[in-house]
Amino acid sequence: MNLKTIPEQPKDESNDTKDPMQILEEALTLCKFGKFHIRLLAATLCSAVSLMMVTTTTSYILPIAECDLKMNIMHKGILNGMPFFGQIGASLFAGFLIDSFGRRIFLVGGNGIIFICTLIEGSSQSYIMLLLTKLLEGIALSLCFCAISTYLSELCHLHVRDRLLIMYSGFLSVALIIAALSAWVILPIKFNYTVLDGYFELHSWNLFLYFCSIWSLFAFVIYLSLPETPKYLLSHGREKEALEVLKGIYSENTGNKEDTFPVKSLNTSGTVKPTKEISLKKQIVTSLFEAKELFRKPLVFKLILFSFITFSCLIVFTSLRLWFPQLSTIVENYGKDNGESARFCVMINGYMQNLKPGVTNATEALECVPQLSGSETYTNGLILGFAALISVGISAFLVDYFGQKVLMFVILILSTICSTALYWTNAPIQIALLISCTCALLQAALCLQQNLFVRFFPTNLRALAVSIIIMIGRVGSLTGVAILVYFLPNVSKDNKTTGDK
Repeated sequence: MNLKTIPEQPKDESNDTKDPMQILEEALTLCKFGKFHIRLLAATLCSAVSLMMVTTTTSYILPIAECDLKMNIMHKGILNGMPFFGQIGASLFAGFLIDSFGRRIFLVGGNGIIFICTLIEGSSQSYIMLLLTKLLEGIALSLCFCAISTYLSELCHLHVRDRLLIMYSGFLSVALIIAALSAWVILPIKFNYTVLDGYFELHSWNLFLYFCSIWSLFAFVIYLSLPETPKYLLSHGREKEALEVLKGIYSENTGNKEDTFPVKSLNTSGTVKPTKEISLKKQIVTSLFEAKELFRKPLVFKLILFSFITFSCLIVFTSLRLWFPQLSTIVENYGKDNGESARFCVMINGYMQNLKPGVTNATEALECVPQLSGSETYTNGLILGFAALISVGISAFLVDYFGQKVLMFVILILSTICSTALYWTNAPIQIALLISCTCALLQAALCLQQNLFVRFFPTNLRALAVSIIIMIGRVGSLTGVAILVYFLPNVSKDNKTTGDK
């Protein structure tokens, strides 16, 4: 990648008048784009896949694990929403801690916790065990999600920052594709392994969860090899450490020795006391005092606006995305069993009736037979992932011509049209395309918004602002999942022939 470089810093008194953050931006430009940023992108990709797997894996195992874990439709809704419940409780504290103690430590620790939780989750023998591990994963996810975009943006110079943030949003779409492909390969396998006289059983869905844990392990290992961001270090008075990080990036990207790095000082000596010399109590009090600025004009109005947009997008995006595999399985199996499609409510009722064990005579044992996902369900998952990836790519191309505000407005209008059209749709392919387009457009809107709020908030408040916005967004996610479960029809109480639209 060819990037414009700037002249070396002149060794005169004019440098004394520059803002330290301005000098830092110039220093990051001198570091160019190279091997270091490839490692950074690899860590970001693995972490993005890991985070999406926390919320996405549940939707794929719901059909196949419903009998093993004795789940009804309400149990499935609670399980789908549990990671978001964990995020809501931890996001606010995570943002405050990330701003106070750094980004890297929470990316390393969060991915490590997700890896351990996913292994335990894959060994689950009961619904409660799976539910609790999903809650813990949600808490760990909040530690990572609040830091990942901030960490990425603060280690890149201005000329490539927007493109890398768009790539991060693209990674989230790639994660949907990886999840669908992994589920398609692993879940149809007929695998049943029993030890300890039936007290420990493994099925294909357990193997699927084990496989999904490798992404958090990769992210954990790569982040261990990366440094803290120089912006965080500089904003906390650790100029020497920030300069050493910049020298390391410069050397790795250019192949030159560290002592040839043109910038010799970031011009902050003595202006800020290093946090390492301040007690933990003092750091917390100072961070709380700084956080007050976030709730004053003009930042508070931007915070409210971004929070409202995120809530509105995620209440639709999450409910459709997480229930998409289960709904596809219901529609697909209904068509196979009856030879034709029907009103959506009728198909839902047929599925719910099949969840109840049948008895052929008084002595026959009750048996639960799950409705397994077919190729159509996984194909729909791939369509959703590719649609989201294409949508993010097109928006990245168009943003230079129309601007972020206009493009976001158009995208949100289009997503509203697609989601509204679902009301009049019966054909499975139309349902799949409309849900995919709605989710893809909403993800593109969230991508554009992320690029905006990373810029609007200062370094010492950025992670806290992001965490508050994410927390409000996760309330929307949890609300969307709960609303969809609540409004699923029960045709047996209404019209068994035509369904209650």
